[in-house]
Amino acid sequence: MFGEKIKLIREMRGFSQENVAAKLGIAQTAYSRIETNQTRLDSTMLVKLADVLGVSPMDILSNQPAIINLQSNKGTQQSFGYVETYMSGQKELYEKMLASKDEEIARLSKLIEKLVAKK
Repeated sequence: MFGEKIKLIREMRGFSQENVAAKLGIAQTAYSRIETNQTRLDSTMLVKLADVLGVSPMDILSNQPAIINLQSNKGTQQSFGYVETYMSGQKELYEKMLASKDEEIARLSKLIEKLVAKK
C-alpha cells in the first residue's frame, strides 16, 4: 500500500531505483518489490528508506501527502514542475487508496453477511 507513495517520493527526489537500493544495501530488484508492494517493510528498513528519501517514516505511513522540501538549484520554474508532478502523483495515489477502501468495504460487507447468515 505504501509502495506507490515511496515511488512518488523517490521520483520527486530525482533518485533512480538503483541509487536508492545501493544506499539501502539491497539489490534493485528487492527495492522494486518494495515499490510494487510485493515486499512488506519492516521497521528497520522503513527507517532506513525514510532517511534515504529525506522524509520521516510517518510521511511514508501516513495517508496524508508527504511534505518534501523542493529546493532546486535550477530555478523557480524547475520547482514548479516538481510541484505539479507531485500534486498529480498525490491525486493518483488518493484515487487508488479510495478504490482500495471501497473494495475492502465490499469484502468486509460480504463477510459480515455470511457470518450473520450462519446464525
